Amino acid sequence: MKNFLVKKIIFRERPWMWPAALALMLLAGFTLRMYDLTDPPLDFAPTRQLFSAIKARGMYYQYVTDAPEGKRELAIALGDTGTIEPPVLETIVAQTYRLTGEHIWIARIYSSFFWVVGGLALFLLIRELASSGAAIIGTLVYLFAPYGVIASRAFQPDPLMVALIVFAIWALFRWQNTSKWKWALLFGLFGGLALLVKNLSVFIVVGGFAGVILGSRGLKRSIRDPQVWVMGGLLVLPTAVYTIYGMVTGLLEGQLALRFFPKMWLEPAFYFSWQNLMSSAVGFGVWTLGVVGVFLAEARRERPLLLGLWLGYIAFGMTFPYHFTTHDYYHLSVIPIAALSLAPAVKVIFERFFQHNPGLFPRLVLVVLVLFGVAVQSWYARARLASADYRNEAPFWEEIGDKLGHNATVIGLTQDYGYRLAYWGWQNSSAWFTSADIQVRYLAGQDLDIRQKFADDTAGKQYFLVTMFGELNNQPVIKELLYSNYPVYAETDEYVIFDLQHPVLP
Repeated sequence: MKNFLVKKIIFRERPWMWPAALALMLLAGFTLRMYDLTDPPLDFAPTRQLFSAIKARGMYYQYVTDAPEGKRELAIALGDTGTIEPPVLETIVAQTYRLTGEHIWIARIYSSFFWVVGGLALFLLIRELASSGAAIIGTLVYLFAPYGVIASRAFQPDPLMVALIVFAIWALFRWQNTSKWKWALLFGLFGGLALLVKNLSVFIVVGGFAGVILGSRGLKRSIRDPQVWVMGGLLVLPTAVYTIYGMVTGLLEGQLALRFFPKMWLEPAFYFSWQNLMSSAVGFGVWTLGVVGVFLAEARRERPLLLGLWLGYIAFGMTFPYHFTTHDYYHLSVIPIAALSLAPAVKVIFERFFQHNPGLFPRLVLVVLVLFGVAVQSWYARARLASADYRNEAPFWEEIGDKLGHNATVIGLTQDYGYRLAYWGWQNSSAWFTSADIQVRYLAGQDLDIRQKFADDTAGKQYFLVTMFGELNNQPVIKELLYSNYPVYAETDEYVIFDLQHPVLP
């Protein structure tokens, strides 16, 4: 009786079975991301996260009328950190602060929620492309890849961007198979929003779109199809409007500087670094099996979309080779691409498995292996989150901010280009180059005079703050200039402040 019930419930498909499994996966994925919720956002891409945190706080303080004297103005001034993408997530978080007060971990909830909801669209997409079993595996990869767990909590636009990409690709595949206006409009809507949230998503979204147009529907047919033109228009309209506005107002000035380095195409190290980061994001076995899955997919119905997504990802990397090897979150989009590409391979494996293993025991072994794999990946992600505690950062930077006086003119060689000092120390500062910043300028062919640059950047500044002593040691010219020409204003084992206003007389 017991074996009959197990077989009936687990292995015979029921109407409630897949919605229940999907709901359980999404809930588990979201719950895992809530671990260590209130730890400061320094576990992943801290510079980018603090940029958004400072901007969101500045937006929030525009509504705070009872702040201590000068604090509101300082928060707004610090929040004017420039523009990278439209501050969509920052606006959502700032408006939430009006209800809850300022809690930086609120952004972590939103980012996690957006990513997990993207798993819903991925499941539906894979189920239509391959099978329900493949949809389970692909969604588990998307939700529980350890790197994805960490990165999808970040206070930056990428988790929302990836979720919108997945919804756009789902709508695109539905449109490919039905030619209905509803799906054409939804693709344009989701794709356009993905590009607006972060325009770098253009490579993946347009790659998938081009794959369907060229490989599945045909170029001649597509040119005559009004749905295609509407989809393309909706795709580019929001970003085009924002870009024109940004160029006219100067908001986007310099966004393409120090990004394009075609010389790196000839360096083998570039491709090895790319592979390492891609494998760290989703696993070497997953993405390689995903590539195999492209060639197992149906030539007209499935392969064009998958091939377009991969070619879009490759074009992304070739266009921004330097950032592709220094900014690991540029590889977040490979997680849903690999999870989707797995589907044809998983479908073939499952079909062979069930064909040759009709008994109950082999199927139970398969279920246990899948659950064990999820448990291992979840534990690894949790261990990474638990490995560091950043709660001591706030008092450290508060101390430095108090020492500087909050209104001083400061230049610093500090973590995250001064954003930690700005967020917790309430002190604006300009950032001195790290050795990596200097190297990328040499790579771009810029002629950089370090001594002249130091003189220009310190002119009119009161203090030079150093909290990155390793970086200072990597720049002996700057170290010698500071210690030989300026007195120490304050010093501990963790920081030193030089007084630039009272240089040592020769």
